[in-house]
Amino acid sequence: MKQYLLYVLFVLAVGSSVALSASLFGDDNHLNAFYEEDIPLAASIDTELEDFADTFAVLSETFDEPIRESDITQMERLAADPALDEANVHTLGTIDVIFEGRPTTLTVETEVYREDGTYLILYFSGDEDVVLALDDRIMAYYEALGL
Repeated sequence: MKQYLLYVLFVLAVGSSVALSASLFGDDNHLNAFYEEDIPLAASIDTELEDFADTFAVLSETFDEPIRESDITQMERLAADPALDEANVHTLGTIDVIFEGRPTTLTVETEVYREDGTYLILYFSGDEDVVLALDDRIMAYYEALGL
């Protein structure tokens, strides 16, 4: 009887380790779907702090109405803050825009680098269609500059 019980325990242990391995190293589609929903789509553009307003003028061409000057001024003031840590992402705020006749909101974040002046990488996240249109506008801008 003791041998039979040990055999049953052995089979259960082997079965459990196979099941654990399959769940750990098996198909991760359920995990990928979970992570894809949590990562917002974002577009980015590089700019100097001195060109901040000009960069937003280019980006405004994507929307039905230009981005408000007050929003641009506030974000520029935040980006110029010398207390911001370099190479970390900092939230500059949100901007309300009209895209294809409907209001939407974009979140603006930046990475700051201060080697030769103040260099910024701006990130824009929001509704997928808005971010994709913004990304197309950024790529056209880079293309026009020959980059």
